Amino acid sequence: MDEETTGDGDAAGAGAGAGRLRRALTARRGRAALAGGLAAALVAGWLVLGADDDADAAKKHCWGAWSQRDKPSLFDEKDHVRAFRETAPTPERPRGSCTITASWTYSDDETVQEKISVSYGTGPRDAKKRRAWLAELFAGARDQLPEGLPGFVSEGSAALVLPEKCDVDGRPSVVTASGVQSDDEGETARLPKVSSEPWQAAQVLVDVANHGMEKAGCAPEKPLGFTAPVVSGRAPDITFAPDFSPGGCRIDGLGPAPRRGESDDEGLHSVVGPVSDDLQTCVVDFYDEMAAQFTMTAHPRLMKLFDGLTGGAPLAGGWRGQGYADADGALFRTRCADRTTVMFMERTAMAKDTPFATPSRIFPVYAAAVAKRLGCAAVAPHGDAI
Repeated sequence: MDEETTGDGDAAGAGAGAGRLRRALTARRGRAALAGGLAAALVAGWLVLGADDDADAAKKHCWGAWSQRDKPSLFDEKDHVRAFRETAPTPERPRGSCTITASWTYSDDETVQEKISVSYGTGPRDAKKRRAWLAELFAGARDQLPEGLPGFVSEGSAALVLPEKCDVDGRPSVVTASGVQSDDEGETARLPKVSSEPWQAAQVLVDVANHGMEKAGCAPEKPLGFTAPVVSGRAPDITFAPDFSPGGCRIDGLGPAPRRGESDDEGLHSVVGPVSDDLQTCVVDFYDEMAAQFTMTAHPRLMKLFDGLTGGAPLAGGWRGQGYADADGALFRTRCADRTTVMFMERTAMAKDTPFATPSRIFPVYAAAVAKRLGCAAVAPHGDAI
């Protein structure tokens, strides 16, 4: 993201970017008037800002990924204001950021601002901070990148874990992008058109990642890329509702079984992301704010993000694998179908008045269901809480 970096080498923008990811998940008031503009430029791979001067138009932005001469132009307003700020990663300082902002005023005096923030760097060193960073990062994992690329896109963000050559102190480097749209009524994190064209968003993410790796001196011989479509299975689940599946995330028993006539759980629903052998994600919302987030990954590069967090002790008596569980969530590493697999849950303050407030009761249900889906041996005592 565009903030300064900390002295220990971690991206200080991670916390701000995490907030944008959460707002992307919780925003529900799509605004058609904001569907174009700069964030659409990111998704479509275009970045023409209407510069009149040829020299300015020839400049490259975001580490050389985008030129103002690219077509088509998405800014026809005469009174818009543009700003650029970027720091490119280098071999000596493998961290970078790029921020592009545009604003203009409509005829009714409503001011609109759109901003794209791109970040290159690792997650925090501190275990507690990295855990929160990971929860927010994977909460944005709505559409999985194809052809084995370790990354994903959502309506408000995109992320790609870079090859091992780009690791810093054993931690993977990650390129993230987020779009923020704001007007007189508030701010919404969004990359417009991602829901209909995630392939374009993914292509642009890979493009800026390749440029970042070149600047950092760790680019692979063959640039990253893909040709397969991004298969989007993203759709809200109308769970916790009468006469529907009794559980969130398409997992029977994950959460309360609804009872006709009761309204305590009306505000609960879940949004399921990828469900594959490499990645499975789900977010549970309570009245349009994230209450809990669940992740499973067996992709080696995505699992590398969790290194050093699970410890070497069993999660609890009878569990087949290592990890921890506390009031805020759980993290578990095990062998599943001949692959090392990580399962992760994190709850937020919004879970207070829901069954997701107690990870020790919810996480075993999730872990058992995921293990069964993957076809591996049971990982937890059946039906037991941690």
